[in-house]
Amino acid sequence: MEQKVELLPLTNDYVFKRVFTKDGEEDLLKDLLSAILNIEIKEIEVKNPEMTKESKEAKQEVLDIRAKVNNNSIIDIEVQVRNYYDIDKRSIGYLTKMYSDQLQVGDAYEKPLKTISINILNFNFFKRNAYHSIARIKFEKDDKEKYVDMEYDEEDEYVTEDLEVHYIELPKFIKKNPGVKTKLEQWLWLICGEEGGKVEMAKEENEKVKEASEVLERMSMSYEERWLYDQRMLRKMDEMSLKEHAKKERNRRTGENNGLEQRTRRAEQKKKN
Repeated sequence: MEQKVELLPLTNDYVFKRVFTKDGEEDLLKDLLSAILNIEIKEIEVKNPEMTKESKEAKQEVLDIRAKVNNNSIIDIEVQVRNYYDIDKRSIGYLTKMYSDQLQVGDAYEKPLKTISINILNFNFFKRNAYHSIARIKFEKDDKEKYVDMEYDEEDEYVTEDLEVHYIELPKFIKKNPGVKTKLEQWLWLICGEEGGKVEMAKEENEKVKEASEVLERMSMSYEERWLYDQRMLRKMDEMSLKEHAKKERNRRTGENNGLEQRTRRAEQKKKN
C-alpha cells in the first residue's frame, strides 16, 4: 500500500513562496491574486522570484511575493503564521514603503502605480465579522459645524484609491466553513490545508488549484525541500527563544532596578526621620 505523503503547510512563508514563484508557475499566482482582488489579471511579473540556493539558506530572507499586475499595480502578498500583535502597523509600513519606493527625487506624484498589500493570517487579529477585510484611506464623517454646501451630487469617499490593504483571517474562514463556489473559497481551502472533501472539491472546480496541489505534493516529497523547510522552522524557533529570553531578562533587570530604587527611597526616608 502506497504511503500518503504529509504535505508541507502552505501557511508557511517559505513553502508559500516556493509554490507560487517556481519557474513556469506564474499562472497559479495570477489565479490566486485574481480571486483575492476580484479582477481579471492579464499580465503578471514577479519582482522577487524564486530564491537561489544561497538565499534559501540565508538566516534573514524576505519571503513575501511582490508582483506587478496588468502594468498598473504593485502587489505584495505574504502569509503570517504567528501573531506578533503588530500586523496592523507592519502591513501599513510595508504598504507606504512600497509606494514611496516608486518615487525618485523630482518625480511627479502621478507616477506611482496602485499599491496593494495582501496579508494571509493564520490567526484572528481584527474585531471584524468577516474573514476577508479590505482597508483604504477614507474620509471621516463630516462635522456638521464645518459643513459647506458646495452643491456636489456625490462627495469623494476616499483620499486616494492607490493604497489598499487586504487581510484574510483563516480561522474565521474555517469557522464560516463555506463551500467551494468561488475561486477565493477554492484557494483558501487549499491554503488552510484542511483534510477532507473541501480541498478535493476545490481541485475539481479549479484546475489551477489542482496544479498548485500537485506542485505542493512534489515539493513535499523532495528531501532537499523538506530539509530546507525544517531548517527554516528551526531558525524561527531559535529566534523566538532568543526573543523570549531577552524579554525575560529585560523584565528581570527592570524588576531589579525598581527594587533598588524602592530600597534607596526607603533608606533616604529613614535618614530624614
